[in-house]
Amino acid sequence: MNEYLDLDALWKVLLASLLAGAGLVAVFSLALAGLSSGRTAGRAGAGLCFLVVAAGIVLGLYVMLAK
Repeated sequence: MNEYLDLDALWKVLLASLLAGAGLVAVFSLALAGLSSGRTAGRAGAGLCFLVVAAGIVLGLYVMLAK
């Protein structure tokens, strides 16, 4: 079975897609929750979460365009 499938590469793709897909959506939802709280600390946390999401988007674009 391993002759036909590169399980190591498949595992890496699965892990990266889970982190990028579900992780960034979770961080974005935390940012929206922080913004809706109305507190200063919530807004600061939301800004940090938005920076993480923007960094993920830029990293994804960089990886795709570098190949």
